[in-house]
Amino acid sequence: MAPAILVVDDESTTRRLVHYVLKPLGVDVLEAGDPEETMAIVENNVVEMILMDINLPRMNGFDLTVRLRAMEKLKDVPILIFTARSHPNDAKRALESGAVGFLYKPFSTTELRQIVTKYVRL
Repeated sequence: MAPAILVVDDESTTRRLVHYVLKPLGVDVLEAGDPEETMAIVENNVVEMILMDINLPRMNGFDLTVRLRAMEKLKDVPILIFTARSHPNDAKRALESGAVGFLYKPFSTTELRQIVTKYVRL
């Protein structure tokens, strides 16, 4: 069974792009557009990594990361936060919320694949 990576972003274009970039790695890419979809997916699937946008409806990516980290089954799952916004404290807040890293959009396909292969057993 291929490892599953969850992409959480309210923009379907970004989710499709990440799906396209990661598919050659042989992973299953699951997609969520908001916190509610995210919670349903993690309740019903085993994910090996989560790629999380900051700007989400009803709850930001930092708070959702904290919520996911509190779940026993996700406490050790790497979460990478990514964003197109440029707030000076975002990288620090990402790490404080429990993320393993932070990435600015637009990111290179090579960089994203390298990060995923660092954290996911392929």
